[in-house]
Amino acid sequence: MVQAVFFDVGNTLILASPRFWLLPFLQERGLKPRKDPKGAALAAFRFYEEHHLEARDLETALGLWREFHRRLFTGMGLEEHAEALSRELVENWKDPRFWPLTPGAKETLQALRERGYALAVVSNWDATLPEILEVVGLRPYFQHLSVSALSGVAKPDPRLFQEALSALGVRPEEALHVGDSEADVAGARGAGVKPLLFDPLGENPEALHRLEGVLDYLP
Repeated sequence: MVQAVFFDVGNTLILASPRFWLLPFLQERGLKPRKDPKGAALAAFRFYEEHHLEARDLETALGLWREFHRRLFTGMGLEEHAEALSRELVENWKDPRFWPLTPGAKETLQALRERGYALAVVSNWDATLPEILEVVGLRPYFQHLSVSALSGVAKPDPRLFQEALSALGVRPEEALHVGDSEADVAGARGAGVKPLLFDPLGENPEALHRLEGVLDYLP
């Protein structure tokens, strides 16, 4: 019987797609991408994934985010604005509007807590994640945060899940993991945890599209 629920963060609890936070930021400044923002985002996130394990402290992490943003703006054809915009975003990294919550995130976590489930984050992220979860109001829901840069391993490595299992004192068959990527599915299965694929954009017909739907998979 499930006793604990694990959550990924990017595109699970927080909407990572630039359409939700970056495009409004540009519109406020009268700017619009000159090149495909989707392609630029894919390249920037690939860079982030390749380097985020190095970002074990805030200084390094913020440097990584500045380079991430610079690559993102450059890829969008906004080279002349890239440095200034990147600096502005990093200076305001604790502004919750840059970390928009997935609809139903707080309500789902609250309902799970009220039902007595233990909750943990299992996420590929840098050292900023604990503070980001604080500013968006999600940190109090979780008994443990397994953050790849702080733990030294990243999904799909099952050790990130095993850390959460140990911290919560539950067996693999007693946990469910909700995440948006193949790394979430493979890592959870590797640790013996049941995965639940989530897609906040509603593009994957095999995935759950509303976070509240997690409750339907639990007793």
